[in-house]
Amino acid sequence: MTDELTGLPNRRAWDERSRAERERALRSETMLAVALLDLDDLKRTNDEQGHEAGDRRLKAAAAALVEPTRDMDCLARLGGDEFGVLLPCCEGGEAQGVVERMLDALPADESFSAGIAVWNGIEPASTLMARADRALYRAKRGGGARVSRALVGASEE
Repeated sequence: MTDELTGLPNRRAWDERSRAERERALRSETMLAVALLDLDDLKRTNDEQGHEAGDRRLKAAAAALVEPTRDMDCLARLGGDEFGVLLPCCEGGEAQGVVERMLDALPADESFSAGIAVWNGIEPASTLMARADRALYRAKRGGGARVSRALVGASEE
């Protein structure tokens, strides 16, 4: 349930918490946003400086990313250079604000790209994640160090 390198919840813990947060959002009729974060240029660090240097970046990023999250949020390492953030009771603009504070919390030489999707209350988790992932890749194509939001449903901003 815990990522050994960063000490954050791992993918398994994420999946369980995600299911619980969707159920809670349905019961309480509140919003739920998901953000996927991808550490910029980690592959280059691993290739040029070695995996130990990449691991140091991942650990430092994880430590910095925890600070700006709210107590109710769940930050997890999903694998490789990808982190996920569950943002309960959070609409798109507020979620973007949290994620931008996370970006600002990183050391000056560090950045990530992020994609945010707000759950529409009916879509399966896989569709929600796919929308956040598309938004993430839109941010990466834009040059990294930015946040992109997906619209509810198949459309995107």
